[in-house]
Amino acid sequence: MTCCFAFVSAGNTVSNLIFILPPIYGAIQSYKDGLEKRYIMAYLCVTAVGLGSWCFHMTLKYEMQLLDELPMIYSCCVFVYCLYECFKHKKTINYPLLFLLLAYSIGVSI
Repeated sequence: MTCCFAFVSAGNTVSNLIFILPPIYGAIQSYKDGLEKRYIMAYLCVTAVGLGSWCFHMTLKYEMQLLDELPMIYSCCVFVYCLYECFKHKKTINYPLLFLLLAYSIGVSI
């Protein structure tokens, strides 16, 4: 049973490369193309999720489980902000939404 468990864990670890390498490439291309910073941030968030999941599945330790789960929450907050930004007309920063998403992230982290 331990052999199968180790095989599955190794497979989960390696499968996270799809969440690490392509988003890094996307962030670099977004930067080169002069796209808004929110696109770069979204790509980097997906990379953070992949790295956290890689660390967790490689070690299966509680601390690494947090490194797996918390970036998912933070990334969702970034994605919500990006979605809001898609439909606005002015070039402004929505500080109330930023504060709400930051407070949510901090609340979940504590």
